Amino acid sequence: MSPDPAARAELLVGARDRLQASLDDLLGDRLRASGRPPRDRASWVEAGWIEIREIDVVGRCAARFAHPEPWQWGELTTVTATRTLGRLVLRQRDPSEPADATLERILADVDALPAWLANGLEPLDRSATAAVRASVLAWVADALTPVRDRSDLVWDGPGGPVDLPGRSLRLTARWDARLGSRRSPTTLLVHSPRATDAAADQVLAGFVALVGCFWSEAVPERVRFSTAGTGSTRAVAVTEAVLGAAVDRVVELVGHSLAPERAPFTGGGWCRWCHRLDVCEVGRAAVSPPDAPAPA
Repeated sequence: MSPDPAARAELLVGARDRLQASLDDLLGDRLRASGRPPRDRASWVEAGWIEIREIDVVGRCAARFAHPEPWQWGELTTVTATRTLGRLVLRQRDPSEPADATLERILADVDALPAWLANGLEPLDRSATAAVRASVLAWVADALTPVRDRSDLVWDGPGGPVDLPGRSLRLTARWDARLGSRRSPTTLLVHSPRATDAAADQVLAGFVALVGCFWSEAVPERVRFSTAGTGSTRAVAVTEAVLGAAVDRVVELVGHSLAPERAPFTGGGWCRWCHRLDVCEVGRAAVSPPDAPAPA
């Protein structure tokens, strides 16, 4: 893809227009919204709001997405909290200061944290707080390994989720660091526990680029992924085709939300952590051990 800023800006405008037109064709007058979603996340489904996140874009089971779990401070939120605190440590740390000292300073000023994060940390007891600290410091060390502590990375993450104009649809994507300006980055870095998957990389790169820079001047040239525990990165060039695949995936997921009873079930290792496992025959079959051979 051309590094010319004007060409990248045009690419982003085209992807946004394609998304809006595709949703208009699919939805018509459904999912119309005149304001922001409810502040209480537990009320989203009743209010008719849909959220699509990175984990949904690369998810294998449409039924899991179409039947969302009631929001609570759970495993996914804990991962997000770890990433958020880890980025704060990397953004605020002085090279001469140990990461744990930077983290202590951040946790000591709870009022400066995002409200959702402060509210989640507040009721934790001493052992749970120690577990959070350990998780954040491990994330920081792992995130620095593949980038060799380069000084030109800005560990600021996204400015916020995107609520599509006129629709009760929120898209949430996060990166961890960037090269270039916030309004016109050249590279977005995503550090993830997700296993390497070339097909998932393609659609996720388009989703992160589209959502992360929805209000920017230009789409990044590439999204670079680093996988936890590997010490290496892999890059996906953000092209028209990559953005288009992400748009198509968003539209597909919205369609599943509108007709959850028709969303297909796909069994696999991910069923083990699904909130619907107790009521899903496909999921239980996927995680159950094979029948033992009959005795001779």
